[in-house]
Amino acid sequence: MKDHITYEQFLEKVTKIHNAQSGVWRYGQSYFNVLSSVRSDIAEAIRGTLHDPFHKDNLLQETETFIKSLW
Repeated sequence: MKDHITYEQFLEKVTKIHNAQSGVWRYGQSYFNVLSSVRSDIAEAIRGTLHDPFHKDNLLQETETFIKSLW
C-alpha cells in the first residue's frame, strides 16, 4: 500500500482523475487505475475477476461493496 488513505479519499481521487480524463477513460478505467496506484494489493486481487471494473462505464454496487470490504 503506497498511501494510507480512506476509501472516501480514494473516491475523491477517482473523481478528480476521471474528470481530468473526461471522454478518454471509462469510469471503471479511472477507478481501477487509481486503485492500482493507492492499493495495488486490492487491484491485483480483483484483476480479471467479475469485480474488475476496468472495462465498464459504471461501477457495480456489488463491486464497490466487495472492494470496501477489502479496504
